[in-house]
Amino acid sequence: MYDVLKGVKVVEVSSWLFVPSAGAVLADWGADVVKVEHPVSGDPIRGLTNAENSGAIMNPNTELPNRGKRSVGIDIATEEGLAILYRLVDVADVFLTNFLPGARRHLAIDVDDIRARNPNVIYALGTGQGSEGAEADRGGFDLASAWARAGGAFQMTPDGGEPPNQPGSLGDLSGGMNLAGAVAAALYRRQRDGHAPVVEVSLYATGIWWMAQAVTAGAVGVTREFRTRKNPFNALVNYFPTSDKRWVCLVFLQADRWWPDLCRRIGHPELIDDPRFDTAPVRNENVEECTHVLDEIFSTRTLAEWREILAGAEGVWSPVLSPAEVGEDPQAIVNGYLPDVDKGDGRVYRGVASPARFDQVPVGILHGAPEHGEDTESVLLELGFGWDDIVALKEQGTVM
Repeated sequence: MYDVLKGVKVVEVSSWLFVPSAGAVLADWGADVVKVEHPVSGDPIRGLTNAENSGAIMNPNTELPNRGKRSVGIDIATEEGLAILYRLVDVADVFLTNFLPGARRHLAIDVDDIRARNPNVIYALGTGQGSEGAEADRGGFDLASAWARAGGAFQMTPDGGEPPNQPGSLGDLSGGMNLAGAVAAALYRRQRDGHAPVVEVSLYATGIWWMAQAVTAGAVGVTREFRTRKNPFNALVNYFPTSDKRWVCLVFLQADRWWPDLCRRIGHPELIDDPRFDTAPVRNENVEECTHVLDEIFSTRTLAEWREILAGAEGVWSPVLSPAEVGEDPQAIVNGYLPDVDKGDGRVYRGVASPARFDQVPVGILHGAPEHGEDTESVLLELGFGWDDIVALKEQGTVM
């Protein structure tokens, strides 16, 4: 855990993956994040399991967005529970939520409600489609709001075919990182001149940001032709198959600069001056033929062999790795991208660091996600409640 946000107190009233992942990033950076969950049902993501994680030592759906936090079970729909939440807000720097507008108004946790308790709090809001317009009251998940609506699925669909599914939780996790960065900027603004901004990031805005080049091009009347792997825009920006049914990715944007070195490395220097391929314009004219020739060459060796051959290549390239292979990649390990996460009960697993590093030092060992309501008693004691008060609150169901 870093200490760049040491002393910053965050109160999180959110669920699922998008906004909670922002809280996890803030915790990675050293903030004290208290996650408020319903004392009975908790965050619904705790119950989200599938065949891949059923029976595992931990649930990735819960661990990733909630690591490093403290969990308190409070029924904020009750007068007593809301009073406890407000006491948390009184000493907070950031209030983080993804509750819909109607729920925020009903629960009295909207901007004005929270600011009435603490005018200096950074109110950070994650939304589906934004807080303005006809769809401000609608929820969102990243597959719909970031991937499908923002153009990603369409851009990946040739000739009206079946749209591909979004890989992983790209919208949730990149949106959470965006929100965490915006919170950090807002904290700096508050320190600089005393103004505490309301911060908002939506899944839709996150998806549009991914697709900014295509969206901008479309806005000025430029339509991008869909190209397949067999017919790329640049013959040297492509995937090539290996003999063991793996893939090598080349991204030689300055194709003429890297073409001679590539030809020599792959064992075909005669291609350097081949009139079909010797310059970028003629390679593009013969792109399908060039792709076919490179396919034939790459398919003669295994991925391991190509990794050795291309190790010193001047252009940018990469093996196409599986997620499991990423977990063992020496480059990821040496940079601290795969830190150990300590559950605090003897269980340790390899996690994934949020992308930012500080002072070129890895984040180090992280703390696992808390159990539902695990820290209720300790947080209430910090707020000045006595044990008799806590017992009474438990008996009436206000806290767990």
